[in-house]
Amino acid sequence: MTRFKDNYPQYLKEYRGIFEPLFKEAKRKSEFNLIMSLLAIRGMSDAGWEPFENTEDVFAEVYRQNGRFKNSLRFNILLWLYVHLIECSEHYELVANLVKTIKDEDYIIANHKNKDYVNLRVSQKIDRLSRLSKGTGYENVVTPFKDAFSPRFRNAIGHGDYALKSGSEGGMTVIDDTGFPKLFSHQEVSDLVNKAMALHVALRQLKYEYISKYKNSKVIKSSNGFGHGTSIDITLIVRRNYGVIGFRCIGGYDLGKPFETRLVKALSYEMKMIESGVNELPPSRIDRANAILKYLPSKLAIRVQPFVTKLINR
Repeated sequence: MTRFKDNYPQYLKEYRGIFEPLFKEAKRKSEFNLIMSLLAIRGMSDAGWEPFENTEDVFAEVYRQNGRFKNSLRFNILLWLYVHLIECSEHYELVANLVKTIKDEDYIIANHKNKDYVNLRVSQKIDRLSRLSKGTGYENVVTPFKDAFSPRFRNAIGHGDYALKSGSEGGMTVIDDTGFPKLFSHQEVSDLVNKAMALHVALRQLKYEYISKYKNSKVIKSSNGFGHGTSIDITLIVRRNYGVIGFRCIGGYDLGKPFETRLVKALSYEMKMIESGVNELPPSRIDRANAILKYLPSKLAIRVQPFVTKLINR
């Protein structure tokens, strides 16, 4: 049986050590742009519009079910998860916007698109992060991305140009257009997959640690850019047992009367409360329902789910 070392704990500790100072400095520089970066604000949206949440769900479910997968299926699913994590735009966008924050630049929705608004390749995203962080003192934030990315490894999985090899010298074989076969050993495969997972988990942990710091609504100042040249008051909207989910502010004046602007990532039923002026929301009904449903037999849980959904959204 092939033996290899599980280096995931080491990578997670290392990557948290790299990213944590960036989060801390971004908060010191501009709390407003930090929150924009954490929430990846694109306007008002309900469930089902957040790519990073989908990545989290995929990761969590694969991790939870991994023991049920057997032999080659288990190996393949981890390889496919690697491609998902290394390609995930939200990782690059979060780090890019935190770097921009410490450079006194405003949050923008997409930092890794070309002039035609098409996603860059992974190598191009890494190069852009390198250029963006140059001279900031936080150049090492690109290290986890470089560590986790092997072009040939990624391309072989993405294009199906690989096979699994068992035995004492087993691993992942690659036959592609490069012109010669390549064997990634079990240790090399394990290290690359674990680096991609550690990159994701380090960013996920820090993201929610900073979101959860906001226990109560408060007023903060926006950036000058958001206020069209002048910093304006922003009132945070928070959910109990979660943290900040958005904010509201006076967005301008119509015939002399102020109108409100809201940028918030709320659950559908929460919008009624927000529209009525509530800034401190109760705990998520969905989380509370799921906490109960998980104790029910799966067949019963499926049957009662529609009724639970109606209760949540009423």
